[in-house]
Amino acid sequence: MRLKGIFCYFLIFTMILTGCSGGGNNAPAASNESGANSDQTAETAVKDSVNFSINAEPSTLDPQKGNDLLTFAVHSQIFDTLVRENADGSLVPGLAEKWTISEDGKEIVFTLRNDVKFHNGDLMTADDVVYSLNRAITSTFTKRITGSMDKAEKIDDSTVKLVLKYSYGPILDCIATTNVGIVPQKAVEANEEGFARNPVGTGPFKFKEWNNGEKIVFESFKDYYRGEASIKNLTFKIISDKTSAAVALENGEVDVLLSPDEADRKNLIANEKLTYYETESNSFYFVSFNNETGLFSNKLLREAISYAVDRESLVMGALEGNGAPLESAIPTNTFGSPENFKGNQFDIEKAKALLAEAGYPNGLTIKVPTLYLKPTEVLQDQLRQIGIVAEIEQMERGAWLQDVYTDNKYEITVGSYSALVPDADQITYNRYHGDFVGGGNNMVRCNIPELNKELDLARTSQSVDERKAAYLRVSEILRDESVLIPLYSSMNGIAANKDLKGVQAHPVQRVYVYDYSWK
Repeated sequence: MRLKGIFCYFLIFTMILTGCSGGGNNAPAASNESGANSDQTAETAVKDSVNFSINAEPSTLDPQKGNDLLTFAVHSQIFDTLVRENADGSLVPGLAEKWTISEDGKEIVFTLRNDVKFHNGDLMTADDVVYSLNRAITSTFTKRITGSMDKAEKIDDSTVKLVLKYSYGPILDCIATTNVGIVPQKAVEANEEGFARNPVGTGPFKFKEWNNGEKIVFESFKDYYRGEASIKNLTFKIISDKTSAAVALENGEVDVLLSPDEADRKNLIANEKLTYYETESNSFYFVSFNNETGLFSNKLLREAISYAVDRESLVMGALEGNGAPLESAIPTNTFGSPENFKGNQFDIEKAKALLAEAGYPNGLTIKVPTLYLKPTEVLQDQLRQIGIVAEIEQMERGAWLQDVYTDNKYEITVGSYSALVPDADQITYNRYHGDFVGGGNNMVRCNIPELNKELDLARTSQSVDERKAAYLRVSEILRDESVLIPLYSSMNGIAANKDLKGVQAHPVQRVYVYDYSWK
C-alpha cells in the first residue's frame, strides 16, 4: 500500500458526510465489512482473539499525555476522535457526524453523534468533547498536533466549536489523531493519575488489564457505535527483543508483529504461514548542514557533497535495499510531496569541480557526529571518492541533540525527521523556517526569506492546489540552496498470520484492529 497524500479540504459550507455507522473498512485485504463476525455454522469454532507483539510498553494510556508512534498504536484501540482516518488514509466522520469550517478557516463547528457511549456506559456529551479538546490544547505532550488550536467551546448539547489561532491546512488530520481522543470528563477528573493505567474511551476495545513488561489486555466493546468488532479479545504482548518476537510470530505465539527488525524481514517474507505488509513511512533520513556558520556556510561546498551522494547505492549499503531513495525533503507518503521531483543527481565529476570552486581542490577532512552509523558509513565511502575524509563520531542521543539543536556545535551530520500526521507542515515549518533558528527545531539553521514565505503560505492556505504549489517551491529552494540532502524514506512493516485479514502497513504505524477478522 502506498498512500500518495491525504488532503485536508477547507470548505466554507457545511460538509454533510455519510458512512459513519457500521464497521466499514476500505482496505481491499479486509473481509470485515461491518465489524461483526462473518457467518459461521454452529459446528465451526469462531476464532476471535488476536495476540499483537510490540517491542516496548506504551508510555501511558492517557491520550493527551503520549507522543510516540507505538503509544498511538495502542491508544487508537481505546479512543475515538471527532474526525476518523480510515486505513487507506481517507478522512471521514467519527464522533462528529458533520462539521462546518468558517470562511477564514479559523473556526470549525462540529455536530456530534448522539449515540456514542464510553466504556463505562455513560453517553458522550458536548462537555466531554470540550473538556478533551481543551485538555489536549494545554498538554505539553501534544504541541505538534494542537499547536494551531486556541480553544474549544460548547454551543449546545450537540454542537462544539473549535477555535484556531490561524488557518491551518492539515487541521482535520490533526483532529483525527488520538492526541485529541475524547475522554470522559468525570472519570479523568476523579482520578487523573489512575486514568493513565485504567483508561476509559469510546473506541472499539475496552481496557481489561496491564501487566508491566508482559502484556496489555483488551476486550471488544459491545456498545461501540460502529458495531462490535470481529476480534473479541486483543492482547498486546511486550517482547522487547525483536528477533524473539519474530520467532514468536513464526511459532504462532503471536498473530501480528509491528515493525519487525530488518534482520528478520527476509525470513518473515519467505514464511508461507505469514503475510508481510510494508509501505514507505513518513520518516526520512538526510544529510544536514549547519548553513549558518563554519565550513558549510559555503554553499558551493554543500552543493559539492550533494552531487557526491548516490542515493540508490546508499539504500543498498545501509538497508540492503529496504528503503526508498528520496529526491525531495518531503517523503512520498506525505501531502505536499512533489510528483516527479528531482534533487541534485549523482555526478562525481561535477562534485569534484564544485569542491575545487569552493576552495578545496585537494579535498578536506570533516567530522561527522551521528546517531545513524550505517548510512553514515556509506556516506563516508562516497565522499572519499571526491577527496573528502569523513571522520565519524557515533554519539549518544542526548549529547547529539544538545550539540546539534541547542549548542550549534556541529558542521555536518546525518539526521532523521518524522511526521505524526501525513502532511508536509509537520516536517517542514519548524525545521526550515527562519523563526526557529536558535533554540528551535531548525537544525540546518537556514533563514531564507522566500522559503519562509512559502512555508507560511503552505501552512495557512485553505486551497489544496495553493498548498501543493507552495510545497513544490519549498522543495526547489531546499534543493537549489543545498540546505540539506534528502537520502531515503524508511519502510514501515507489519507481519501477520496469513489467515488474519484486514491488516495493513501505515506510514505512521497506525493500527486498525477493528478492521481485522479471521479467515
